[in-house]
Amino acid sequence: MKNIKLRISSEQGIEATIECDGSQGGVEDYYAIVSVKGFMTDKKVYGVDSVQAFSLGMGLIAQLTEGKRVEEEEHLPTNGSSWCIEVES
Repeated sequence: MKNIKLRISSEQGIEATIECDGSQGGVEDYYAIVSVKGFMTDKKVYGVDSVQAFSLGMGLIAQLTEGKRVEEEEHLPTNGSSWCIEVES
């Protein structure tokens, strides 16, 4: 599997990263490495395969950054929240 590393950024800079290369962290456990600004750095998120590990990592990023991206009352984007996902080489 090729290594994939995504960078999630806002107008304030890099908000989160996720990296997955198909590495195993034990018996039958695969992981993705997740960092979220203000919450965690290089946290391993485990799954039964690479796809699940990546998916769980993206879900964690979405959950931890939701307050910065979405207005709670109206479920609309927050003012000035133009976030993008970029592939890092």
